[in-house]
Amino acid sequence: MNNSKKIRVGIVGVGGIANGVHIPGYLQSPDCVITALCDIDANALERGAKRCNVPAERCFKDYRDLIACDEVDAIDICTPNYIHCQIAEEAIRHKKPFSVEKPMGMNYSETKRIYELAEREEIPNMICFSWRYRPYIRYMRSLIYDGMIGDLYHIYIRCIKDSGLIPGRKLEWRFDKTLAGSGVLGDLASHMFDITRFIGQEFKSISADAGIILRQRKRLDSDEFGEVTTDDWCNILATMENGVNATYQISRFATTIKDLIQVELYGKKGMMLYTYNGNTGKQTLEVSMVGDDPAKERGFLVPPESFNAVQSQAFINIVNGKDDGLSSTIKEGIICQRVIDATLKAIETKQWINISEIK
Repeated sequence: MNNSKKIRVGIVGVGGIANGVHIPGYLQSPDCVITALCDIDANALERGAKRCNVPAERCFKDYRDLIACDEVDAIDICTPNYIHCQIAEEAIRHKKPFSVEKPMGMNYSETKRIYELAEREEIPNMICFSWRYRPYIRYMRSLIYDGMIGDLYHIYIRCIKDSGLIPGRKLEWRFDKTLAGSGVLGDLASHMFDITRFIGQEFKSISADAGIILRQRKRLDSDEFGEVTTDDWCNILATMENGVNATYQISRFATTIKDLIQVELYGKKGMMLYTYNGNTGKQTLEVSMVGDDPAKERGFLVPPESFNAVQSQAFINIVNGKDDGLSSTIKEGIICQRVIDATLKAIETKQWINISEIK
C-alpha cells in the first residue's frame, strides 16, 4: 500500500457511470488521486485521461496491466456486469482494495466465490449501491431506526424511467443477457433491494413477473437489428423475514418520466414517502403521523448536512480504515445477488421462491 497521504486510484471502465458518478467524487476528494485508467475504447480512454490528467503510459487497454501498475493502490471497477468478478479476482490476487459497480456479478455462485476470496485475503472492498450515499435516504433510515413511524407494515417502491425510449439507443451490453445477466432487475431493482435492506429489512421470499417491450435494436457496429434479451420492466412482490411485505415497480419504459424513485413506508405510528423527481431534480421526504388532522397537508423534512455523503469518498475511507459503518461492501453485493437470482427464478417458474433456495 502507498505510504503517502493520498490513495492512488486506478479506474477500469471509463464510460457513463465512471464519468457521471465515480470520477467527480474522486476529483473532489482530498484523500486520493486518479493515477491510471483502463478501457477497451480508445476514445473513451483519451477523454478520461484528459479529464483526470493521467499520462499515456498509465492508460491501459487490459485491466491486468492497470491492476499490476505500481502507481495504483486501489481499483475501481466500472465495467459491464459480466467481467466484474474477473477483475475483482485479479485485484484480490494483487492484494489491492477494490470497488465494483452493481450488480456484483452474473449470479450468486460467482459473487459468493469472490466474497470468500476477499474475506480470506482480508482485502478491503465496496460495492456501489449509490443510494446509500444520498442524504435523504440516510436521513430516512435514521428516522426509521429511531422509531419515528414504528414497526413497518408495508413497503412500496417505484423506480421508473424512460431510458429505454432514448431515440436511436442501440443494442449495448445492457440489452444482452450474456453480458448483463438481467436488465432493469440488475440495473435498477438492485438499488431498490439495497435500500430495503439499508432500512433494516431482510428478504425471505419473492414473486415476480417481467417482460421486454422493445425486442429489437440496431447493433452497435451496423444497421442490422439484434434481439434484446434483458427485461425492460419488472414487478415484484416480496416478503421480509419479519413478515413485512414489499412491492416494487421497475421500468425503463415509463413514457415522459426521465427518472422517478419513490420509497413509501407505512408503519404503526405513521407513514413516510421519499420522492426523487428526475424531471425537476427535486427531492422530498413527506411524513404523516397517526392522529394528525387529515385536513392538513403532510409535513416535509429536510436532512441536516451531517447526512451528506459521497460514494467515491466512502471507498477511500474504507481503504483507509475509516468507514462510517453505512457503506456497502461486497457482502451486501452477494446478498443482493441472491435476491436477484431468486427473482429471476420466480419469473421463470411463475412461483414464489424462497431466498434460501438460491445456493
